[in-house]
Amino acid sequence: MAQNQDIVDSLNDLVQINNDRIRGYQSSVDNVQDAELADLFRHMIVQSQKFRSELADHIVRLDGKAVEEATSTDLSSKFHRAWLDIKASIFDNKKATVLSSVEFGEGAAVDAYEEALDDDDLPSHVKDVVQNQLTELRTALDKVKALHEAAD
Repeated sequence: MAQNQDIVDSLNDLVQINNDRIRGYQSSVDNVQDAELADLFRHMIVQSQKFRSELADHIVRLDGKAVEEATSTDLSSKFHRAWLDIKASIFDNKKATVLSSVEFGEGAAVDAYEEALDDDDLPSHVKDVVQNQLTELRTALDKVKALHEAAD
């Protein structure tokens, strides 16, 4: 079994991804002119807040400390770069352009969750939570893809 700190580090990486999603969608929701996209972004904010809370609960149980990364983001991640693209595309105000950037960002989140699940040392109860979140992320990605195809 991996050291608790290794598991905590892995979960903190997922917390950072959810923080990136929250910040990215919060900054976009006020600037996007498409009501359907604004509603989608609001849903994804709530989803990420829920995910972050679930992950934080497991982090506290594993090491007895509060989440160190509760509000931090990963400035080096491809996920963060996707948010910069989303922000730029919002001002372009073309739905297909916005959705292309969102699709990239959501794909990066799915990839990160899949990588976390590849860790055989995650306890099964933590793996179940991560797997459930991944399933929801895949559903969100599928919705974004469908909206993107319809917007083209």
